Amino acid sequence: MRFKLNSRLISAAVVGLILAFVINKNWGSASFLDSKNISTFLVMGVALGGIYAITAGGLVVTYATTGIFNFAHAAIGCFLAFFYWQVTVQWHVPTLLGIFITLGIVAPLIGIGLDRLIMRRLRDAALVVQLMVTVGLMLTFMGITLTIWSPKTGRTLDHFYQQSKGVELGSVIATWHRIITVIIALVVAVALRWLLYRTRLGISMRAVVDSRSLAGLTGAKPSIISGASWALGCMTAGLAGILIAPETGLVVENLALIIIVAAAAAAIAQLKSIPMAFIGGLIIGLATSFSTTFLSFGTDWSYAGEAIPCVILFIALLFLPQARLETGKVRLTKRTERLTKPWEAGLGGVVLIVIVGAWANGWIPWFSGTTFGERSSVWLGRGAGFLVFGLIMLSLVPLIGWAGQVSFANFAIAGIGAVLFSHFGGQNGDPIGIVLVMLVCAPLGLAIALPALRLKGLYLALATMAFAEFTDKIIIRHPSMLDPSNSGILYKPLKIFGFSISTDTVDRKAFVMFLIITFALLFFMLEMLRRSRWARRWIAMSDSPAASATIGVNLTTTKMVVFMLSGAMAGFAGCMLGLQTGALRVDSFPMFVGLPIVLLLAVQGVRYPIAAFMGALGLASFPAISELFGNPAWLTQLALIGPGIAAIAMAYRPEGAVFYTGRDLAGMLPWRQDAREEKALLEAKVRAENIDKDEINDLGLTRPFTADKVSQLDRILDVTDDLDEHPMVPREVMS
Repeated sequence: MRFKLNSRLISAAVVGLILAFVINKNWGSASFLDSKNISTFLVMGVALGGIYAITAGGLVVTYATTGIFNFAHAAIGCFLAFFYWQVTVQWHVPTLLGIFITLGIVAPLIGIGLDRLIMRRLRDAALVVQLMVTVGLMLTFMGITLTIWSPKTGRTLDHFYQQSKGVELGSVIATWHRIITVIIALVVAVALRWLLYRTRLGISMRAVVDSRSLAGLTGAKPSIISGASWALGCMTAGLAGILIAPETGLVVENLALIIIVAAAAAAIAQLKSIPMAFIGGLIIGLATSFSTTFLSFGTDWSYAGEAIPCVILFIALLFLPQARLETGKVRLTKRTERLTKPWEAGLGGVVLIVIVGAWANGWIPWFSGTTFGERSSVWLGRGAGFLVFGLIMLSLVPLIGWAGQVSFANFAIAGIGAVLFSHFGGQNGDPIGIVLVMLVCAPLGLAIALPALRLKGLYLALATMAFAEFTDKIIIRHPSMLDPSNSGILYKPLKIFGFSISTDTVDRKAFVMFLIITFALLFFMLEMLRRSRWARRWIAMSDSPAASATIGVNLTTTKMVVFMLSGAMAGFAGCMLGLQTGALRVDSFPMFVGLPIVLLLAVQGVRYPIAAFMGALGLASFPAISELFGNPAWLTQLALIGPGIAAIAMAYRPEGAVFYTGRDLAGMLPWRQDAREEKALLEAKVRAENIDKDEINDLGLTRPFTADKVSQLDRILDVTDDLDEHPMVPREVMS
């Protein structure tokens, strides 16, 4: 078990020590020389570190053997921990038998099922599709767990050998549960390392990631190996969940949040070293124990201890090697994407305003058959909230859809914008405050772009997720940002050009119309921006950073501009969010609330601004479905499960619903003769392929060609040539 301590790791350790010294200097409350405190720190830190090491080890194994980072890893462990509680506590199955059923039967079945149904379709998928599908899995498992085991009922899971005293270490007693945890962590780390590097199965697992075809030539069976990898990953996730549940409690959010901890430990290991993942888990466990034992953050920073994994993840990511420029994949196509014309974008914005206006005025019947008056107050408020989320989705279109910079931070930026607006003019209804908030949030987006200058893809997604969690635990909850004792109205009606736009029950319709008008204007702006040089640079950078740099595109400036634009738009959406809610709480912006926003945008088609409106409709559909069925208990978590399942469907429809729907229905528009020609060529292509399969193979090179067969072959070749040259053929058809 050899590993290399390079200069980056040493530098990260030095930065961590300096940070620990500064924290202790400002918030330290206990003496380091107190033997009881030191013993408590070591016992608790090593035990937690062991659990984190198991989780990180499973995450590294899954990534190293499948090439897919599983954001659902901790959520699967959470589900298995609840299942273990059901088996052992509710059904009174003996502990060892319950562990065998959970980890030896259920966990492998989940892993194999995920591999067969979903993961095999993600092998060659784009990174954004892989990330969205696994994040969707995370929300789905969380929602299923909350549905089966209602959070209204408290549950506890006992420590192993809880009645026994344990082992006395100095003045602290180490419980048998924590001792067993450390032993299991060591055994798992050694076993995983031995499996990956000393067994044929492990070597085959790593080989399949590099090249499935070459691995198959050596006798490996990629399908079996892939299923074994996911089964092993689910087993380690379940083991970690069972071990940590007695420490944190059977709370879904607490158990699922371990993914941040596991990601931090895995980042220290650079997603490839099991020994370093073990060390990373110990580092985080000891850091968490250190903050609990020696530090007192006070009421201003009461949740700072929970943000330690985020800080460690940031430090680990900053010291990762510089991401290499990629050349992208060669696309064998001459297709030029058709851009929306200005009049079409304007018409689309008007249609959006008309649709929402008709809905707000009750001209569109309600789904449940009730009258408009009975639903107006509640559903107008909900509609305003969905439109605000649509504005947040719009801010992600240039960032993720065009520039390819996967980010989960925009909901957190919107939260900061909402809080800042309560200080910058929201309390007076001053629209200048919105401009000030956007001017602040643009540099905030730029600050997030700083790691993006070095990182890409998966690591950037992890960094933005850590930022979202850090914002929730540290920034929003500070009293100078949002006083928890102030639960009153923080915002007054917005005054624009002499009009007062209020969000109360009487004038809520006017606020909805204001939101859809601003949405339509931003929609038009993005459609026009798509035709600009900046958008072409962002898309070129996403397709091939190396080629973009070769032709003179400044990648640093290009990334900074798109992050600033996205941050400013998210800040505007935050102002609207503050106006819509009227009052904010310190827990209004948890990380998990922002994930469905990103998922639904990706499901609809992250490259298209209209997908933001469709995503808002998707959010509205979940409470509508619940009310349609009478709000049954089994639909209480539809807001989590719905976006999760929709994201999982991206494994089958990666381009998004807007793309496929637009391709099929564009020909119905009178002015889209090009779409009708494209559809005809596609149908001709299908016919040509059928003729080629059924008849061309019968021609035979040694046979004399008859005039009919030559004419038929010429027609096939002509159709194929026309198809290749046609500018509107989708890329996936020609690839």
